[in-house]
Amino acid sequence: MMERINSFLSALKTTYSQQGQVGKILLPALLVLAFCCLCSVLVSLLPSRNSSNPLPSPNVFPSPGNQPTPTALFDFDFPTFTPFPTFPPPTAFPTLTPLPTGSPTATQLPSTATGTALPTITLPPPAPATATSAPSSGSLVILAVNKPTEYVDIQNLSNAAVNLRGWRLVSETGNQSCPLRGTIQPNEVLRVWSGTGDPGFDCRFSFNIWNDNDADPAVLYDPQGEEVSRFP
Repeated sequence: MMERINSFLSALKTTYSQQGQVGKILLPALLVLAFCCLCSVLVSLLPSRNSSNPLPSPNVFPSPGNQPTPTALFDFDFPTFTPFPTFPPPTAFPTLTPLPTGSPTATQLPSTATGTALPTITLPPPAPATATSAPSSGSLVILAVNKPTEYVDIQNLSNAAVNLRGWRLVSETGNQSCPLRGTIQPNEVLRVWSGTGDPGFDCRFSFNIWNDNDADPAVLYDPQGEEVSRFP
């Protein structure tokens, strides 16, 4: 027996020495693995000391009737709630009676009295015109137009001063409009310059507005836009 073991070990040693670097690592690992498998087989074949498998003892639960009633650790004294009262069902709403239908009756209005004349009121005579009131048509007239010198003379023929705010002097051919300002007294003559001049009113145009060779009327308009005077 010993000779066989020695012969097996000698052959194993010779085989190990003939292996390369990888073989020298794998061969011991295979031997260890074979030894472990052999040991596990031997252990499984050995008889167990306690051959009889004892049955597990059943768990005996205490009977509910024999247990004492547990004492609560905390005593929460909750109040007893009173249930809400039950209300009777609501009664039905009364049925509304519809209004009677029909064609509306026309109400006759009382007739107004006729035949009685209203009293008449006599108005006082109008006050004399002032400088702020609009004069009657024809109170201002154009006396002359000097085209070479570029001015127009306007005279107040009324007995009251005239406020010229809103009045316009227009050169009709070129439609150049000059807004007037100031006050013209009764029988006074106002000279209106297209550019600048003295004395009189300046329209301050930077060019001549009156045509010297062709017809070019001068037209005077009141604040209501109505033509009052024309020259020629």
